[in-house]
Amino acid sequence: MGKINSYSGADAGGVALESNSYEHWRVPVSRRFVEPVAELGRQWPLRPTIIRVSDAEDRLIEQDQVVCHREEDEEENEEDRDHVTAIDESRLEYRAEGNANIVMAVQGSRYVLRLRKTDVARSDGKDSPIDLVRFIKYTRVMASLFSEHFVPELKLGRVETYDLDAFNKKLVQFRPVTRLDKEIRVRDGILYPDVAFLPAKLGPYGGGRQRDNFVESCTDYGQDARSLPSSTYCVEIKPKQGWSFLDGNYAEEEEPFPNCDSLALPELAGTSGGKCRFCLFQYLKLQRKTIGTISKYCPLDLFSGKPLRMLRAIKGLIGAPQNNFKLTKNGRIVYDETREKCMLNRVLKEIFQRDQQNKERRKTIFMNLIKETLLKDYSVNEANSDRTLLTIRKDRKKKDKNLIHERTCSPINYQFLPENCALKQIQDVQLLVKSNLTTVQPDKLRKHEYVDELYEKCVDCGEDCNNTSIDSRRRLSHFVEQYLSPEERYQLGATALDCSIMITFRRLADREEESLPAVAQRHIISIEGIKFLTNVTITDLDPKTLQHVQRKYLGQLRESAVAYREFLSKIKR
Repeated sequence: MGKINSYSGADAGGVALESNSYEHWRVPVSRRFVEPVAELGRQWPLRPTIIRVSDAEDRLIEQDQVVCHREEDEEENEEDRDHVTAIDESRLEYRAEGNANIVMAVQGSRYVLRLRKTDVARSDGKDSPIDLVRFIKYTRVMASLFSEHFVPELKLGRVETYDLDAFNKKLVQFRPVTRLDKEIRVRDGILYPDVAFLPAKLGPYGGGRQRDNFVESCTDYGQDARSLPSSTYCVEIKPKQGWSFLDGNYAEEEEPFPNCDSLALPELAGTSGGKCRFCLFQYLKLQRKTIGTISKYCPLDLFSGKPLRMLRAIKGLIGAPQNNFKLTKNGRIVYDETREKCMLNRVLKEIFQRDQQNKERRKTIFMNLIKETLLKDYSVNEANSDRTLLTIRKDRKKKDKNLIHERTCSPINYQFLPENCALKQIQDVQLLVKSNLTTVQPDKLRKHEYVDELYEKCVDCGEDCNNTSIDSRRRLSHFVEQYLSPEERYQLGATALDCSIMITFRRLADREEESLPAVAQRHIISIEGIKFLTNVTITDLDPKTLQHVQRKYLGQLRESAVAYREFLSKIKR
């Protein structure tokens, strides 16, 4: 019979089981077994459970381990959500890593496990289970500030391994040499839905046999392989701070946002005042030799809501990805800061292989797709709304290279972004930093307990809103104004400053749209007749340190301004 992978369904006639090779069985069992197995199928995703199937006379039919999957729209109780899922190390595959975490794909599932890294010199782990529980609580508070479909539910996971040293040695061959100063010293981590792939609810097939049936139906109509479902791609963008101190106060706050004068930062006076925080920080990174060139990307262009400015920002990200832009294909990184630009051209050629498009046009369509996804309201069906392709001028090769350093970052109007798009919602939360920066007192927050208190306030606010007519987007202002202190507001805003946007997409086959469920229609973007199934996820919603405002934000801003002015003085000599 083989390894049982998931429970499919149960009724009076038997139990349906599915293996990891997508084979199906219907096992005749007694009625007394149907309800317990049906309940098993509703358990939290990826919970390993030993299932014993017997007939009416209690004769053993099959006994094996089953990994049950819950439908995404089913409710779950608090006990299920905080359950720790054991994952055998043999199922983990290295995906990527940043400065603080390693991400491992869980084979045979739609999940990834994020494990905290620790300096090799340290002998103990950094996170305890209670720290991770608080992390999940904090993420749930952050999730309440966005539309529900933008932030997935997180779970606790644990690596089942007897030897962490051996586990780390296996990973060395996949990891960048520059990251080997840290390793995994704890078994507990956070389990995320794998956003490198589209959610199952958006697809016409869930795997194996159903997909084969779809392929066969296409073949029966004489279609070639180019009409079949394509690969899935995912763009990761770290947008960074989408506002500046020079922006006009276009919102309806009773008090204006603070400006540079009230921050007591003389380093920002004069020339450096025209650069946004991200663009200033580029010069500090260049001084520290963590980057080799200055990026042309400016977050203010991306958050402006102006199509041509957004395209300019996306082009800047693609041209100098640094750690702010990555592209994966079926879960594998195919373009980032470590890869040549020709790799991106190769991937775009695969996406548009059935079209007679030149290299520049393929790149333009790709950039427009990113722009449209960032601006999309996923509560509206726009499947039949075809977007016009916008183009931007190519940079002149003989252009003065010093102009990028002297260029100022154009202030933005916060009203141009559509209300329900991902960028607007991120910007709204980021502005909590701007409105509380001059009044925040980090010492008022206790090191760990503030997360518990913040979570309780979020629960209370949710109950309050459920008993009133407050809509989901007005909950942000209600929660912030009625429940939070300036310090708590700043913490949430600081998290949004460093979040990531994951844009997952797949080009639709010619007849595939007809087979998609109704919910998927709201996820379709059409650009000059080319249709894509898309999804947006907001990730990296980690809590920041309590001293973020003084040590990192203001300190880094001050150092960046000094580095920029020193750079200008050198090129003018």
